[in-house]
Amino acid sequence: GDGRVKARRKKSAEGRRGLSERRQVVIRELVRGTYEDPRVVARYVDIGLWPAEEILVLEYFPDGSRVLDVGCGAGRTSIPLAEQGFEVVGIDLSQTMVTVARQQAELAGVEIDFQTMDATDLQFPPASFDVVLFSYNGVELLPGRTGKIRALEEFGRVLKEEGIFLFTSHSPFALNQYAPYRLANFVKFLTGRLLRLPIKERELGERFIDDEGEEVKYLQILPPSVLMRMLEECGFEMALFNTRQRIEKGQKYGWKGIFEDGERFYVARKK
Repeated sequence: GDGRVKARRKKSAEGRRGLSERRQVVIRELVRGTYEDPRVVARYVDIGLWPAEEILVLEYFPDGSRVLDVGCGAGRTSIPLAEQGFEVVGIDLSQTMVTVARQQAELAGVEIDFQTMDATDLQFPPASFDVVLFSYNGVELLPGRTGKIRALEEFGRVLKEEGIFLFTSHSPFALNQYAPYRLANFVKFLTGRLLRLPIKERELGERFIDDEGEEVKYLQILPPSVLMRMLEECGFEMALFNTRQRIEKGQKYGWKGIFEDGERFYVARKK
């Protein structure tokens, strides 16, 4: 009867949620393991803001802001922000990265609260920060759309009213050396969905890399329009969207920017 049908549907839905949760745990550990590798950590010891970041910090970070630097790595952005007088808390999934960041902050003579933490489960009270920064395309390492939504909800929770969230991403439409790989991965994803093949990529834009020579083992590159829609769903409104090149040249965003190489910058404000 109807009762048995509902029970089966409920059990099926619970099974899918359980699978999704397990998948997120596996992806998170895959990402964390990558950035615990000392050889990878050694690539992240350079300190300093990109010119585009300097421009946006000057324009959008209020003086005296308390800043949460998500995916802080070895302190590339945390340390120069602290040197500018911001109160900085840096978090990273990798304990090794956090240890190196503390050492680098000590050498630079700045005080920063570095903690090992998952961006999808922040251990801070509501309205704790004026700004959340997630640099160097770190949002793409979050597990699937569910992981990204969870992180965005957490950022909104810990931001004060009118707080700023700044992050970057790649674009699947950029015409660069990686375009053939993205196209091949898209074809693989579509073929897997249509033929129900057992492939790792379950969502649009996902890519698992097994090559030992590749640093990143998982990422998900989503169209900017999808990320903007996620931001809106999580209580943010867009203040700026532009490419790194155009910001540094003082140019506004135009249609040619769709195909430009390099990072896309998003500045969103909590509603």
